[in-house]
Amino acid sequence: MIKKLIVILFAASVAAGGVYAQTLEISGEMKTGLYWEKTDVTGEESKEVAKIHNSDDAGNQEGRFRMNLHMKKDMIGMKVRFEQDSWSSAQPNKWAFAFAYGDFIDEQLRIVVGRLGESPWSAGGPDIYQELDNQLGIRTEIKPNFIPGLNIGFVLNTWNEPIYFPKEQTLIDILNESVLGISYTSDYFHMRFSYRLDGNADVWAADANEGMQMMYRLEERALRKAAEGLSIWVNGWWKGIGTDNPDTVSNNNWFYAQYAPSQFTTQLRIGYHTGVQRQELHTRLSFYYNIFDWLFIGASGTFRIDFGDSAVKDVPYKLWNVEPQIRVTFAPGTYVAFVYLYENEPIDPERDKKTQKINLRTVFTF
Repeated sequence: MIKKLIVILFAASVAAGGVYAQTLEISGEMKTGLYWEKTDVTGEESKEVAKIHNSDDAGNQEGRFRMNLHMKKDMIGMKVRFEQDSWSSAQPNKWAFAFAYGDFIDEQLRIVVGRLGESPWSAGGPDIYQELDNQLGIRTEIKPNFIPGLNIGFVLNTWNEPIYFPKEQTLIDILNESVLGISYTSDYFHMRFSYRLDGNADVWAADANEGMQMMYRLEERALRKAAEGLSIWVNGWWKGIGTDNPDTVSNNNWFYAQYAPSQFTTQLRIGYHTGVQRQELHTRLSFYYNIFDWLFIGASGTFRIDFGDSAVKDVPYKLWNVEPQIRVTFAPGTYVAFVYLYENEPIDPERDKKTQKINLRTVFTF
């Protein structure tokens, strides 16, 4: 019904404007499920919670609804993403991005205007789905024909933190919030890098700002030709660069190695994170076997240690868990999965927090 309504509205707007749209693409997803959790802390009463929820990249509430709209005529287009992951009536609907773009000079120049998203210089996932240019702004991308695969540019955008102390904003203030980005793709590797400047207009505390930020992604692609299904990549971000406030300084870095032929998928993730009194090492290993095209089973396990000042003393680890899963696929991207998770987290040398989770996930995509 929603899809038909959007098509009707778009057709009406096109007719009113007297133009003919060459392409119209609509896609989206709905993630939700039945969730149960039980927590036992040594020496304390157990706690249980049950709700409608999908714990796999679907927000922190009952689940996530996402709808994407892409319209294009000739070299001009528009992309919109509507998301809802907080279903309380007090929570507003959310436009993840809504921007128009144009490709000019034989597609060597792209101008993007609006609430930005789908940055060519983002971290790209899976643990870090972030980008530095996701506010209201203007993005300029240069893709010269004499260097195939290169995309370099900059973004003029609004402030990424609230401006608590009203004052007249200048052109320099806007330029100080710019994002610089570059990406390059070849047969042997792919790389992305972005860097966000930070001015003094959006101070989050007296005489202190959040600092500059950078984000990166690097993929190795030569091995894919030697072994089908093999891929290696890294991504991460640094925040608080150049600030005098240590509370804003942190970084998050991940290494991924995956082998996914047709019969199974195995993946290793290693993450290293630092922050205020935190220095964590994450290790996650998973293996999933495709019994049929519509059925796979497998499990993942996570082990985490903390070397920072906030670490629990005299314990060998910060957290470990194991998560078996059974998934039944009804159509590409549409499935039901049963997931069980057991997790152990030390609170102090004498007490542990043991958590059990069951999630019956449902996912529909179109």
